[in-house]
Amino acid sequence: MMNLWCSIFLLGMTNAMDSKYYATSTREMASLLQIEDELIENMRDYAKELQLKVDKMRIFQKEWITRRALGHPDPTTYVANPLVSFPLMRRMYADAPKLLNLARREMKGGALQKLLSRDLTGISAQDLKMAANGLIRFQGVYGLNESEMANGKLYDKQYNSRLSAADCLALGTHLEDQQKGKLACKWLRISIDQYEKSLDPVNRLLKTGRSQIYEKLGLTLLSMHDLPASQAAFKKSIEWASKDDNSDLASHLKDNLAHMLVHLDNCRGKNPTPKNSALRCRYFTEGSLFLRLAPLKLEQLNVEPFIGLFHDVISTAEQEDLINLTKSRLEHKQVDLSSVEAEVAVNASDHVVRIHQRIEDMTGLNLAASEPLTVSNSGIGGQDFIHLDCKQPVEFVEPFIPEYHTATVMLFLSDVQMGGYASFPDLGFGLRTNRGSALVWHNIDNSGNCDIRSLQATCPVLLGTQWVARKWISGSGQWRRKPCRK
Repeated sequence: MMNLWCSIFLLGMTNAMDSKYYATSTREMASLLQIEDELIENMRDYAKELQLKVDKMRIFQKEWITRRALGHPDPTTYVANPLVSFPLMRRMYADAPKLLNLARREMKGGALQKLLSRDLTGISAQDLKMAANGLIRFQGVYGLNESEMANGKLYDKQYNSRLSAADCLALGTHLEDQQKGKLACKWLRISIDQYEKSLDPVNRLLKTGRSQIYEKLGLTLLSMHDLPASQAAFKKSIEWASKDDNSDLASHLKDNLAHMLVHLDNCRGKNPTPKNSALRCRYFTEGSLFLRLAPLKLEQLNVEPFIGLFHDVISTAEQEDLINLTKSRLEHKQVDLSSVEAEVAVNASDHVVRIHQRIEDMTGLNLAASEPLTVSNSGIGGQDFIHLDCKQPVEFVEPFIPEYHTATVMLFLSDVQMGGYASFPDLGFGLRTNRGSALVWHNIDNSGNCDIRSLQATCPVLLGTQWVARKWISGSGQWRRKPCRK
């Protein structure tokens, strides 16, 4: 048995030795200094011949040579310091390949042949990961302060070494990958503190500029559900972005977070319906001749896009009929498991036929080409996330795509004890609805385009259950009262 375990141990050692990792020992790590020294010499030749890129290359050259001049003459002793070994590993894994790629794009031979033929594929992502783990482990075991470490101070002793902004960004990214968001944020903020303006051209080239650091900080904060801080970081990312930086992701998330923050306030009752003197409650008689005899009670909430709350338009019998028609057929939505739903055919019952006629009267829209009525039920935590009910058609040629919903009608079939507000994040208000009411809003503007202002959501149910019926009205239906076309 002893021989068996020895064989297994030796086999494991053999397999480990087959894979060479620079980060496993100071001897292997020291050999990277030789490569870096050779790269510095190659860069000197490169800068002489490639005049168009000479300024950027001399920044690399000066920064690398200055760092090496501060090092211990014994390479093995020098890399024994984790504040040296990790930056060295990061430079060789992340910076040097990008530098070589730049050289290959600009030159194809000549005096740069040595530089262009340099093979760095042996330095792997695993090397960088192991080096980062070693530095973080070093910090944790000895309880070191992140900022002091970044500035070269270990146990009250100051060394001639420091972590650059790119080093700290790499550490923050590594920690975020390890789902250590709190510590990742510390290193990302230190990355911003360590940023040197003089190296800005190099950092922009290496995609480690301020814009990228703030974007990574924003993504990490977003994963930690710190929405205000995340939005602030994305704003900073956009502010620092140059014309060559891609800030589409930061812009997209910043806008979405703005809507999310408003939505959260809507759900908490902080943004009630607007008290606009131009908006009022009135009897609605415009949809059909029948409404002149039996007008509906309309509370207009917004002008453009139109949003109106019709009170007492669905009777108790009609509410119960819709629930009874669907409760045995309810199924989970594909993307949301917090609610169940089922469709109701137009001719499912006399009640449903009358409801559809009433929807036409309320909206002034023809429902012939629209999707069936959908009844949904949400329990505790049930909600509809922020969404737009309208998908823009490529061409305005009928029949339009089914997802081009010009209007939406939401019928409330139950009261909710707590939560369940209807929210309009872009317009900045939310409202509690009552059983028997109907919320109607337009999803397109006066030019017929999908209107971002009609973004809508339903807040989570805190107590009780919510029954709702929705009617998405297709753009292929003819308006009885056509909107103005600008």
